[in-house]
Amino acid sequence: MTDLVLVALATIVAVMLRGNFDTLSDTLTNLTPYTLISVGCASVVFIAAGLDRTPWKYSSVADHLQVIVLTTLAMLLALVLTFALNRLEPVARSLPVFQGGLIISFLIGARSAARFWHTRRIHNNNGKDQINEQPHETVLVVGVNSVAELFLLSAKEFGSQRVQVAGILAEESHMRGRTIQQNPVLGTVVELPDILQSLEVHGVAVDSIVVAIAADRLQPRSLASLIDVEKSSDIVVQFLSERLGFEGSQMPSVLADKKGDSVPGQKAVARVGRLIDVGRTDSARRSFQHGKRIVDVIAAAVSIVMLAPLALLITFVVAFDVGFPVIFWQQRPGLYGRPFKLFKFRTMRAPHDKKRRRIADAQRSSVVGQILRRIRLDELPQLYNVLVGDMSLIGPRPLLPRDQAPDYAARLSVRPGITGWAQVNGGRIISTSDKLMLDVWYVQNASLLLDLTIILRTVKMILVGDRINIEAVNQARSGLGLKTLLRTKLVPAE
Repeated sequence: MTDLVLVALATIVAVMLRGNFDTLSDTLTNLTPYTLISVGCASVVFIAAGLDRTPWKYSSVADHLQVIVLTTLAMLLALVLTFALNRLEPVARSLPVFQGGLIISFLIGARSAARFWHTRRIHNNNGKDQINEQPHETVLVVGVNSVAELFLLSAKEFGSQRVQVAGILAEESHMRGRTIQQNPVLGTVVELPDILQSLEVHGVAVDSIVVAIAADRLQPRSLASLIDVEKSSDIVVQFLSERLGFEGSQMPSVLADKKGDSVPGQKAVARVGRLIDVGRTDSARRSFQHGKRIVDVIAAAVSIVMLAPLALLITFVVAFDVGFPVIFWQQRPGLYGRPFKLFKFRTMRAPHDKKRRRIADAQRSSVVGQILRRIRLDELPQLYNVLVGDMSLIGPRPLLPRDQAPDYAARLSVRPGITGWAQVNGGRIISTSDKLMLDVWYVQNASLLLDLTIILRTVKMILVGDRINIEAVNQARSGLGLKTLLRTKLVPAE
């Protein structure tokens, strides 16, 4: 119902922006049929497609893409029906364009605002100055049955802040692509090594595998695949049947011997590193971050609307060049080490061929992808990350978990950014250690003037390419940014 109200409101605003205010009342009267038809078409299309089934506070990029597609379809249907009624005589040619753009902006803006406030409330409930000491754990679930479904429901209800389900593995190949409790079936247990590599491409490192099938009921090849992964990695394999205390389903000895060697989640803590409490008691710094967040939301919202035509063009180019999906995501540690999904336009082809063999990165890259990366247009979807609070416009670039060195975890005390001090002083051509030191220096010296400097240098970087600023690198190397490491305490990341 709220969506329809926003559709009607957007239509009225479009008429006001397009029409003459002296004859506004007459214009609204003449466009009443078109407005009613627009709302009616939107109600039919939105309800038929299930747009109202996802609560706004849980909306995602996929939901926002759905809004764009359904709004376009509803507007086309409204134009056809209005043409059949009065041949579009009172409707200006530019009105549907204004109307469609405003409807999309209103619907996506409302959903983004709802998600932002929901996320902020959760963070406030957890405490702004405290981090959950329980480690974050990523799991794969083996089995497509009622036991697996019960585990998924339990993880969602009791461990939503601590346990992330990366996906489900089945023993039957025909289950691939289906979902259970909104979690995708990634493939079969036999394909486990390839699936782990694919997840690694997205920045997802699995800590444990929860098996919802008794060991003696697994196919021999499936059991062998689990044993191989357990022996060759730090991943812990847990059988629910044994955890629940049922006899007759004992784990193979090779698994049982290793079970006590690792604690689920320890690898996640080691991989993400430790968070350093930097300047949280500094009221000036906290005020700066709050003000910066307001600027981020406004700038991201305006940029999304203004750059929508460019993003749509890039979407078609990427779809033609590397195929679907056009959006690529990776899991990265964000503020205080909390994991989030970072979005980009795809610039590389699939990592595996039709026979599921790994393809070298050099063969996956395309000329179009290289151009998009060179001028940073592949980063446009991260405006959404900024809007919902995962990122900032300016800040340390989010790294893959395995690249986040514990000694430089101070960079996790602020939101990661689309561009940052390390990017404008060397970017991709300086060493990782220098990037980390530059990021820590930025955290310690963050200010409005420094952010404006980064914005100007980012424009220069896009135009002329990456250039190393030896003075800035030496300043960071001198230890100015590492003083924080000596006077702050370590606390575990969430």
